[in-house]
Amino acid sequence: MHFIVNYDLFYEILFVDKQNISMYRYNMKKDVRKYLGLKVRAMREAANMTQEELATICDVSWRTISNLERGTVVPDLLMIYRIAQNFDVKIDELLDHQIINQKSLSRIEKENIIIEKIKRIDDNILDYIDEQLCLLLKHFNH
Repeated sequence: MHFIVNYDLFYEILFVDKQNISMYRYNMKKDVRKYLGLKVRAMREAANMTQEELATICDVSWRTISNLERGTVVPDLLMIYRIAQNFDVKIDELLDHQIINQKSLSRIEKENIIIEKIKRIDDNILDYIDEQLCLLLKHFNH
Protein backbone atom coordinates (compact mmCIF):
# COMPACT_ATOMS: atom_id res chain seq x y z
CA MET A 1 0.00 0.00 0.00
CA HIS A 2 2.77 2.42 0.90
CA PHE A 3 4.51 1.72 -2.42
CA ILE A 4 1.32 2.35 -4.43
CA VAL A 5 0.68 5.71 -2.73
CA ASN A 6 4.27 6.83 -3.36
CA TYR A 7 4.11 5.63 -6.96
CA ASP A 8 0.87 7.55 -7.55
CA LEU A 9 2.34 10.66 -5.98
CA PHE A 10 5.53 10.29 -8.05
CA TYR A 11 3.47 9.83 -11.23
CA GLU A 12 1.35 12.87 -10.40
CA ILE A 13 4.46 15.02 -9.88
CA LEU A 14 5.94 13.81 -13.18
CA PHE A 15 2.68 14.45 -15.03
CA VAL A 16 2.31 17.98 -13.63
CA ASP A 17 5.95 18.78 -14.39
CA LYS A 18 5.55 17.54 -17.96
CA GLN A 19 2.54 19.80 -18.40
CA ASN A 20 4.48 22.78 -17.05
CA ILE A 21 7.41 22.04 -19.33
CA SER A 22 5.08 21.65 -22.28
CA MET A 23 3.35 24.97 -21.49
CA TYR A 24 6.74 26.67 -21.03
CA ARG A 25 7.90 25.42 -24.44
CA TYR A 26 4.65 26.59 -26.03
CA ASN A 27 4.98 30.06 -24.51
CA MET A 28 8.64 30.26 -25.49
CA LYS A 29 7.81 29.38 -29.12
CA LYS A 30 5.03 31.97 -29.08
CA ASP A 31 7.43 34.62 -27.71
CA VAL A 32 10.03 33.79 -30.36
CA ARG A 33 7.45 34.12 -33.13
CA LYS A 34 6.23 37.45 -31.73
CA TYR A 35 9.77 38.76 -31.28
CA LEU A 36 10.82 37.76 -34.80
CA GLY A 37 7.70 39.33 -36.25
CA LEU A 38 8.27 42.60 -34.42
CA LYS A 39 11.91 42.66 -35.49
CA VAL A 40 11.07 42.05 -39.16
CA ARG A 41 8.38 44.72 -39.07
CA ALA A 42 10.76 47.25 -37.50
CA MET A 43 13.45 46.55 -40.11
CA ARG A 44 10.95 46.68 -42.97
CA GLU A 45 9.45 49.98 -41.82
CA ALA A 46 12.88 51.52 -41.17
CA ALA A 47 13.79 50.63 -44.77
CA ASN A 48 10.53 52.25 -46.01
CA MET A 49 9.55 48.93 -47.53
CA THR A 50 6.03 47.58 -47.94
CA GLN A 51 4.95 44.07 -47.04
CA GLU A 52 4.46 43.41 -50.74
CA GLU A 53 8.06 44.40 -51.54
CA LEU A 54 9.46 42.16 -48.81
CA ALA A 55 7.16 39.36 -49.94
CA THR A 56 8.57 39.62 -53.47
CA ILE A 57 12.12 39.36 -52.14
CA CYS A 58 11.19 36.34 -50.01
CA ASP A 59 9.15 34.76 -52.82
CA VAL A 60 6.02 34.53 -50.65
CA SER A 61 2.67 36.32 -50.54
CA TRP A 62 2.20 39.59 -48.67
CA ARG A 63 -0.18 37.70 -46.36
CA THR A 64 2.72 35.49 -45.27
CA ILE A 65 4.73 38.60 -44.37
CA SER A 66 1.72 40.00 -42.54
CA ASN A 67 1.30 36.75 -40.60
CA LEU A 68 5.02 36.68 -39.85
CA GLU A 69 4.93 40.22 -38.47
CA ARG A 70 1.94 39.35 -36.29
CA GLY A 71 3.75 36.29 -34.98
CA THR A 72 1.26 33.76 -36.27
CA VAL A 73 3.62 31.83 -38.58
CA VAL A 74 7.13 30.49 -38.31
CA PRO A 75 9.19 31.19 -41.43
CA ASP A 76 11.31 28.49 -43.00
CA LEU A 77 15.09 28.76 -43.08
CA LEU A 78 15.19 30.08 -46.65
CA MET A 79 12.79 32.90 -45.78
CA ILE A 80 14.84 33.80 -42.70
CA TYR A 81 17.98 33.81 -44.86
CA ARG A 82 16.40 36.08 -47.48
CA ILE A 83 15.14 38.51 -44.83
CA ALA A 84 18.54 38.65 -43.15
CA GLN A 85 20.30 39.12 -46.48
CA ASN A 86 17.89 41.87 -47.56
CA PHE A 87 18.38 43.88 -44.37
CA ASP A 88 22.12 43.10 -44.21
CA VAL A 89 21.98 41.42 -40.80
CA LYS A 90 23.31 38.07 -39.64
CA ILE A 91 20.76 35.32 -39.12
CA ASP A 92 21.70 35.00 -35.46
CA GLU A 93 21.10 38.73 -35.01
CA LEU A 94 17.70 38.37 -36.60
CA LEU A 95 16.81 35.44 -34.35
CA ASP A 96 18.44 36.83 -31.20
CA HIS A 97 15.75 36.22 -28.63
CA GLN A 98 16.55 37.88 -25.34
CA ILE A 99 13.10 38.83 -24.21
CA ILE A 100 12.98 39.75 -20.56
CA ASN A 101 9.69 38.58 -19.06
CA GLN A 102 8.97 42.01 -17.61
CA LYS A 103 8.95 43.68 -21.04
CA SER A 104 5.70 43.98 -22.90
CA LEU A 105 5.56 43.24 -26.60
CA SER A 106 4.72 46.90 -27.29
CA ARG A 107 7.91 47.91 -25.45
CA ILE A 108 9.97 45.44 -27.49
CA GLU A 109 8.37 46.75 -30.68
CA LYS A 110 9.29 50.35 -29.79
CA GLU A 111 12.87 49.31 -28.94
CA ASN A 112 13.24 47.49 -32.27
CA ILE A 113 11.91 50.47 -34.23
CA ILE A 114 14.30 52.85 -32.45
CA ILE A 115 17.26 50.51 -33.00
CA GLU A 116 16.52 50.23 -36.70
CA LYS A 117 16.22 54.02 -37.04
CA ILE A 118 19.53 54.51 -35.23
CA LYS A 119 21.28 52.06 -37.56
CA ARG A 120 20.40 54.23 -40.54
CA ILE A 121 21.47 57.70 -39.33
CA ASP A 122 24.84 59.34 -39.93
CA ASP A 123 27.55 59.71 -37.28
CA ASN A 124 26.91 63.41 -36.53
CA ILE A 125 23.26 62.85 -35.74
CA LEU A 126 24.15 59.74 -33.73
CA ASP A 127 26.58 61.79 -31.60
CA TYR A 128 23.88 64.43 -31.02
CA ILE A 129 21.30 61.79 -30.04
CA ASP A 130 23.81 60.20 -27.67
CA GLU A 131 24.44 63.56 -25.95
CA GLN A 132 20.72 64.24 -25.62
CA LEU A 133 20.04 60.76 -24.32
CA CYS A 134 22.77 61.12 -21.69
CA LEU A 135 21.19 64.38 -20.52
CA LEU A 136 17.74 62.83 -20.35
CA LEU A 137 18.97 59.81 -18.41
CA LYS A 138 20.94 62.04 -16.05
CA HIS A 139 17.86 64.06 -15.13
CA PHE A 140 15.13 61.41 -15.25
CA ASN A 141 16.85 58.27 -13.91
CA HIS A 142 16.84 58.34 -10.15
